[in-house]
Amino acid sequence: AYLANSSSAVRAMAIQAIRYTLAENDEIFDTVLHSVLIEMLTIMLRDTELENRRLALTTLNSAAHNKPDLIIPNLGLLIPLVMHESHINAALIREVNMGPFKHKIDDGLEVRKVCLSSPSRRSQLTSQQSAYETLYSLMETAFSRINIVDFYDRIIAGLQDEHDIRSLCNLMLTKLIVLDPDETARRLDAIATCYRQIISIKLKDNAVKQELEKQEEAVKSCLRVSLLLHASIPGASSVGGPQTGQHQIWHTYWEWIEKDYENSLKALRQEGKESSY
Repeated sequence: AYLANSSSAVRAMAIQAIRYTLAENDEIFDTVLHSVLIEMLTIMLRDTELENRRLALTTLNSAAHNKPDLIIPNLGLLIPLVMHESHINAALIREVNMGPFKHKIDDGLEVRKVCLSSPSRRSQLTSQQSAYETLYSLMETAFSRINIVDFYDRIIAGLQDEHDIRSLCNLMLTKLIVLDPDETARRLDAIATCYRQIISIKLKDNAVKQELEKQEEAVKSCLRVSLLLHASIPGASSVGGPQTGQHQIWHTYWEWIEKDYENSLKALRQEGKESSY
């Protein structure tokens, strides 16, 4: 009844109330929750209010961590709704004037956005949980139930999104290298194209310190994952070069970063050796 209420605030209160109970262990309550949770999530993931859909994603993310048995049988219904929210919605992007400059604000970013700390820390930062964070949680708890082709499509799209989302997609890639090396190998050219675009970003001469640090972090993240791909994925090695005919875009990209970012790659390799001690 609460989810059918005309007040978006009442609907928000209902889905938040469910989220706060998910950490509790009570067999009787779990029996009741089992009968209503999926319906509540599917209704709220289709809610007309953007903020309520974000709250539904937060609740689903909590359920994936605390009560995966309740949602895993219904992932075929839930995951398409999550993936839908991971798309950029042009209707939610507006332009505002800030002095002499025009600045674009993406009202949908918080729904797509991610928390970039450790999994335990992310669970505390519920205000920024999102579609991509939920996909990350589902990858950890129910990878075998996920359509990997569709999932990888969203990862590649995320690498072309905002900085924070790109960062989480890179984190997911480090796991996918192990979880599905074959599909990762098939995506090498797409990944290389995205990475080249990110690394090649040229900031304006008047860029502030925060922008410079963010771009430096983005380049470092791309190079770090590139090293992992090169070392772990069959076909990613530059042996044979682009003349082999397979993964030409990847091999050309790898030769470029080996030449132009030799010192950065060397530092990352050393960093990796030290962290393994």
